[in-house]
Amino acid sequence: MIQVAARGAAFDVEKAVRPVVRAAPVYAREAESPERPARVVRLDWNESPYGPSPKARAALADLDAMHRYPEIDARTLRDALGRYVGAAGERVVVGAGLDDVLNTLAMLLIEPGDRVVISEPTFGLYRPLFALHGAEVVDVPLLPGFALDADGVAAAIDGRTKLAIICNPNNPTGNLFDAATVERAVAGANCLVAIDEAYAEFAGVAHLPLAERYPNVAVLRTMSKFAGLAGMRVGYGVFPEALMPYLLRVMPAFGNVGAGSAAATIASLDDLPYLNANVARIVADRDALANALAELPGVEPLPSATNFLLVRLPVADAAPIVGRLGARGVHVRHFSRPDLGLADCLRVSVGTPEENGIFLSELDTVLGSVA
Repeated sequence: MIQVAARGAAFDVEKAVRPVVRAAPVYAREAESPERPARVVRLDWNESPYGPSPKARAALADLDAMHRYPEIDARTLRDALGRYVGAAGERVVVGAGLDDVLNTLAMLLIEPGDRVVISEPTFGLYRPLFALHGAEVVDVPLLPGFALDADGVAAAIDGRTKLAIICNPNNPTGNLFDAATVERAVAGANCLVAIDEAYAEFAGVAHLPLAERYPNVAVLRTMSKFAGLAGMRVGYGVFPEALMPYLLRVMPAFGNVGAGSAAATIASLDDLPYLNANVARIVADRDALANALAELPGVEPLPSATNFLLVRLPVADAAPIVGRLGARGVHVRHFSRPDLGLADCLRVSVGTPEENGIFLSELDTVLGSVA
């Protein structure tokens, strides 16, 4: 066999990759322990502990057209999601998770130098995603008690601002903003305001009525949390009708949603009594977990309208605690950026009662070892 040596100029990776990409953080789970524990409890990504509904499982089992592409415009899926939230399917955009819908929104709006207003601490994907599209991300920090600064948001919006994002209920803090404050922020904005209500089903609050009153409001949701479809990757948004002709030009073909994910979503929305019962169970277990955490010395669970709790610990930095929990097979989240004011906190997803009990026991043990 004749071997031919590779020829050509050297490929300079640093020159090829955009500086904003080289500087972007990697979105990843906490590092695994070198010695994997026999028992692993994952309470770090706010997933449902109960998985898909029976009808969703049956739809996936019955799917026999995997060799065919789904609908090019995902119309059946968009109509089903529209019926669920009470909006016309023509106003719904879908994607492979809510981050994909945000990416579609960025493709629609953002030119280099445009501004996006967020309020940190909030969902950590907003800043890097829009920065990768060339946006200048402007932070209007939450007020004490993690309250939304509506006046600050309005003051931060200028002629270069294309988008403001309000996460409500907020992640990672878990709290629900005052409705009048959210509306004041919307009313004071002359740009699009996207309200991320990924945890709406747990809060019992929806912002679609606000979108009906204000022409600059979009509402974003996901099937990952309440429907137990995190692995299916289905997110969606309801947008102003005036934007839809342009959004459909940038929404990926098929909405980036595969046939299996679409079938599972549509079936889930036909199984709401089951899913709503799971939501009620998770909310009750969340409150029970919060009460039990409050019994631990120095531990303060913060109010939550979601399927997780932000918990202050009696330490200056919770990272070592989170690391020790992970080494013992219990995975929760820590947010290390000093400016977020959450260094002494961990975030724990609500699991099954058994998983919650394991977390409580292990946290008590780890805190006791550092007291």
